[in-house]
Amino acid sequence: MPQASRSAFFRTASVIAALSTALLLAACGGGGSSSNAIPSGNVIPVSIRQLGSNTTTLTANTPYVTVTVCAPGGSPCQSIPDVLVDTGSQGLRLFSAALNSTQLSALPQITNGSSTLAACAQFASGYAWGSMRRAIVQIGGEATTTEIPIQIMDDAALPAAPSSCSGTGGVDFASNFYGIANGILGVSNLKYDCGSACAQSSAGGVYYACGGSTCTGVTVDTSLQGINPIAAFATDNNGSILALPGVPLPLGAPSANGTLIFGINTQANNTLSGAQLYPLDSAGNLSLTLNGTAVSGFVDSGSNGYYLALSGVPTCSQTSSFYCPSQAFSLAASLQLADRSYGPAQNIVIGNAQEMFQTQNAALPALGGTAAISGFVDLGLPFFYGRSIATGLEGTNASAPNGYLAY
Repeated sequence: MPQASRSAFFRTASVIAALSTALLLAACGGGGSSSNAIPSGNVIPVSIRQLGSNTTTLTANTPYVTVTVCAPGGSPCQSIPDVLVDTGSQGLRLFSAALNSTQLSALPQITNGSSTLAACAQFASGYAWGSMRRAIVQIGGEATTTEIPIQIMDDAALPAAPSSCSGTGGVDFASNFYGIANGILGVSNLKYDCGSACAQSSAGGVYYACGGSTCTGVTVDTSLQGINPIAAFATDNNGSILALPGVPLPLGAPSANGTLIFGINTQANNTLSGAQLYPLDSAGNLSLTLNGTAVSGFVDSGSNGYYLALSGVPTCSQTSSFYCPSQAFSLAASLQLADRSYGPAQNIVIGNAQEMFQTQNAALPALGGTAAISGFVDLGLPFFYGRSIATGLEGTNASAPNGYLAY
């Protein structure tokens, strides 16, 4: 899920285009079980499965992890399962309904003067309105060194989202995304929600000071913005590696289990031996070629399909947001290296989405749809199947000052 470029005041946000479109699809919601792996040190299990609690929506290609939040001081704490791993945004965002009342009240609200600080997280497919609160974040054996700002989406303590937030287009995540995931764990290449842009101007409509029934756009220092939790870890704090197994093409599998590893070249289990490095720009995008044609794009685990403009490829009759070719076909994608040459071609497959949905499989490696962001190729979660893809934080590698991908 990328957020718009910092020059536009908010990174091109999360592309949950297929997830929101999937609300149009009726699925039977078969069980599916999570990974049996035990979180240890810098490694946590990632599961892709149909949520047993969701009997109306296909939760396809949604990578889930468990995140624990604690009040400042370390107690009380609550573990929140089924939080989506998003390499295209930064910061932890949890739905208020995922927290019990004791935990929610124990997380102090962040204020702006005498007003409550709120955020409008802007995604390509919608927006998430919520309060900013402080929490210690624990993920597996890693924890932030102190409490950090997180967003509580759909917080009843706030007034309704102002029109400058809700009018940005797309769906309201509070009513359309809860039930697909309990929150979003943003672990992109960027450290802060919108960085210096939001510290210098309120024009982007990301942060608001709310008092009574009124919310007004404000500038916010980075110390109060949502932050990539990895950047606040004591160790293993320079990025992460999302590793997923390959699944059968094109119809996929009922589920898939992988790992999210914290740190890059900090321990024996996160070395990048033999991997090639692909620098990102300040918005988390990069150049690539698609079948030899140069385009702009991004790699994003928060998108549950490949999203790109393909001329001549039919879309599905039940939803025109997905492609339904008569036969699956391949495209060759090559990402740009630091020397501006292009790396080895990576094979991506686009299949018939309707046939995939009918299987009710949750791991769909050939799911593709129309472009979610005009002019960009979105290499979503299917690109991760069969790969271990590292996302390096900005400022941690001299050859890629804005951060990088590596695999």
